[in-house]
Amino acid sequence: MVKRDLYRNILIGLIIVAVLTILRLFVLEPIRIHNNNMAPILPKKTQVFAIKRTQLDNLDLVAYRHNGKKYVGRIIGTPGQSVVAMDNIVYVDQKILKEPYIKKNQTTYLKTHDEDFTTDFRQDKLGKDSYWILNDVRDVLDDSRKFGAIPKKDILGELKFKYAPISDFGFVENDEAKIENGFENK
Repeated sequence: MVKRDLYRNILIGLIIVAVLTILRLFVLEPIRIHNNNMAPILPKKTQVFAIKRTQLDNLDLVAYRHNGKKYVGRIIGTPGQSVVAMDNIVYVDQKILKEPYIKKNQTTYLKTHDEDFTTDFRQDKLGKDSYWILNDVRDVLDDSRKFGAIPKKDILGELKFKYAPISDFGFVENDEAKIENGFENK
């Protein structure tokens, strides 16, 4: 009886380990936010799961790798789109991008700085499997303005679920801007 229970418990343990390993390899990428580039949506020390997926859309929050280091940001432009920023306004395919997620950061920044919150840039038609990614805190230039377009193979996944700190446990809220810009049905 004891031997049978031991074998059953070992088998259950092995199954759990196998399922978790498969999830980690093919579905989830745990990400720890090390800075405030995406505050207030994802402040420093937040831990999230990035869901590995093939379909990435405008305004998705993603984790990506550049030169061996992990970063987080927001997809502003997808393959085939052009992205331009002039005078703190971002245009995607010549249409103004409404960015409610940066309003608080922008207001605070412009109170103490004379220069633009979003530095000017121009990215004509993004190539196949290339994405333009920006931080919500635009005075931090560790994004496509510094690295250029990010290849799809370097994107680790879409940030979907916060698991730490426990007070922030739950889904990442990111639908407001997508709806406002008409990207929710893409």
